[in-house]
Amino acid sequence: MPVPTSIKQSVSAAALIFALGVISPSTMAQDGAGSGAQNADQADDDAILVTARRREERLQDVPISISAVGQEALDSRGYDAITDVQQTVPNLLFTPGTGGNSGGIAPFIRGVGENDFIITADPAVGTYIDGVYVARTFGATTELLGIDRIEILRGPQGSLFGKNTIGGAINVVTSVPGDVSSFEGDIRYGSFNNLRVRANIEAPLSDNLAFGLSGLGEFGEGWQKIPSGKNLGNKNVIAGRATLHYDNGGFDALLAVDGLRRRQNSAPHSLIEFNNAAFFAVLQNTFLAPCCTVASSIDRTDATPALNRDDTDSFNAALTLSFELGNATLKSISGYRWVSAEFGRDGDASSTLNYAGDFHDENAEQFSQELQLTTPLFNDRGNLLLGAYFFQEKTRDQTRLVVADGLLAALQTAPQPLLDAFGFTPGILPFLDFNVDFDNRQKVTNYAVFGNFTYDLTDALTVELGGRYTYEKKRFSQEAVRIASGIPLIPGVTPYTLRENWDAFSPRASLSYKINPDILAYASWSRGFRSGGFNGRPTAAAQVGSYNPEFLTAYEAGIKSTIGPVLLNIAAFRNEYTDQQLLVNKTNLDVTFENAGRSRIQGVELEFAAKVSPRFQISGSLGLLDAKYLEFESFINGTLTDLTDRKLKNAPEITGSLSLAYTLPLSGTLDARFRADANYRTESFVDVENSPLKSPDYAVLNLSGEFDLPFEGAALRLAVDNVTDKQVIISGFDGRAGFGFLEAYYSDPRRFSVTLSIRR
Repeated sequence: MPVPTSIKQSVSAAALIFALGVISPSTMAQDGAGSGAQNADQADDDAILVTARRREERLQDVPISISAVGQEALDSRGYDAITDVQQTVPNLLFTPGTGGNSGGIAPFIRGVGENDFIITADPAVGTYIDGVYVARTFGATTELLGIDRIEILRGPQGSLFGKNTIGGAINVVTSVPGDVSSFEGDIRYGSFNNLRVRANIEAPLSDNLAFGLSGLGEFGEGWQKIPSGKNLGNKNVIAGRATLHYDNGGFDALLAVDGLRRRQNSAPHSLIEFNNAAFFAVLQNTFLAPCCTVASSIDRTDATPALNRDDTDSFNAALTLSFELGNATLKSISGYRWVSAEFGRDGDASSTLNYAGDFHDENAEQFSQELQLTTPLFNDRGNLLLGAYFFQEKTRDQTRLVVADGLLAALQTAPQPLLDAFGFTPGILPFLDFNVDFDNRQKVTNYAVFGNFTYDLTDALTVELGGRYTYEKKRFSQEAVRIASGIPLIPGVTPYTLRENWDAFSPRASLSYKINPDILAYASWSRGFRSGGFNGRPTAAAQVGSYNPEFLTAYEAGIKSTIGPVLLNIAAFRNEYTDQQLLVNKTNLDVTFENAGRSRIQGVELEFAAKVSPRFQISGSLGLLDAKYLEFESFINGTLTDLTDRKLKNAPEITGSLSLAYTLPLSGTLDARFRADANYRTESFVDVENSPLKSPDYAVLNLSGEFDLPFEGAALRLAVDNVTDKQVIISGFDGRAGFGFLEAYYSDPRRFSVTLSIRR
């Protein structure tokens, strides 16, 4: 198979990167373990430091259900991005970007999440990069080297983190350059001609000033073939980050700037079923051309090139300032993020027809400012954090909805007897144009004050109280025009502008008890809040409006223990949801947000790691989840449907993982490291209605071997991911009621790779 020019150019760049690594000064030694270099694979929890409570603590001392994965664990497992950590963290699931977008992050924690990309929908799980909340994840650069660790906090985190953390928080912490020079880089080549080149360098410029520079280039062909052009799921990404760190003891400043450029095709998606008797299918087949053909295999499809793009540009900057004020510390976190994304999907999987699809032009700009004051109290028995938060986001969404393109023109020239057979009068024809241009714009302003107080009642017993008051206001405007007929989508209503505001207090309380220095027991109660929003897809005047805020009350109890070579953490929880915001597919053309009455989520989580011997380690996790609606009715296809007792979407009842790692001495100081990583999850529904479109039970096995080379800091890694080549549905859209088609997104097939890395 010929090697693409872009890959040949990348090989040359990689050679230069590695040459720089080989000839780098001997002072570029690896900077120790760092706070995230070790992880829960290792029972030595003293090396695992996290900032879940906005201060540095041992993972095992934090009375919160939290998992932490460091850069070393990310690399040893061959993880490409933040989404891969779902393979080891219990009750965590990422869904692929909808609408054809392949770069979005849509996390679900304990069945709580949001995977709709529309600008009127806020994430239910907050994603943070170095303390900055990320409202739109299209342009988040989470694949770079230099990530110190990824922290996954389960349950509401309102008293410590920013807005919309009703289901949990994913905190990406990058490394901070200091007074030690280091270099790390890797080049990986694998299946589907995929080439990835990464490098990260950190070095001091003076006694007080240091810099860091990280870069990424990834190119590949993608696994889903199309008749002409590049495959779906291909890779063409360039990203980089620059960091400047100043520290003179009492004052610390960290400036980080990053950017991303993505030019590739949309995410792989497959038409897996088509019913010619559906309403729109009959119109398409009668007045236009026959549609549609289901491909013989999911590894190939057909598509319209104009709907196939997945292009993203982003620029992000964060400035963190820390001042020592005697015993107190004042911290300022300022963040700016800008992202522009154009992406689409061809739902009918045809290059000759535009029966069903959409294309989106998204633009988002956000600014956030957070202030934190922390101080010890009562002779260091207490600790107080006070904070204030401001967030503003301006977004624009220009969407073209494609439904039976050309239908209006065909109807206008059709014989009258044929129109009469369908009951179509001349006056109704303009309203049978279902190709619509949407222009949506939204401005969000969020203010919050928060506090968190911990106090050691005894040397073993600690109480923690916290809370956040949030005020949020939104302004949303929409103009929607039927393209061919030129009339408004909803005559007499569009264009329109809506304004709403919401506020809430989100408290938290916990007790923790040190049974002994190695065992911590805790219990907590908290309340989470996500503000209301607007229906961004109305098709009738009655659907124009807002939906209510949602609230989640969480109860949790757990034990964290490190006994000899074994780390074992267990947590049990119960979440009570009221007014849960849900995206309901009512009639295919009517896909709207509404509030469910009540939902209940409960379960158990277990994580363990053990050093069986100095060279053999075993780790794993288990998540048990029972999530269902207790009170929910909705009109679906014109009928009031009782959805009570149905399961929450993206909430598998069992998630589990098991990892075996063995180090084999080779010669001298050289070792070989072998890994087997397996993860399993039971079936889960991909939509609110619990349609037959669902993800089945499945297990994935990854195998790898990493070999030290006789060059300082160099290693070669050979790996195969998804050994059994198991591909299953992980998301999709059930459009059979009106459109007649069933569309699915599948997990990646088996992939082989070889990686050469250098760390100095």
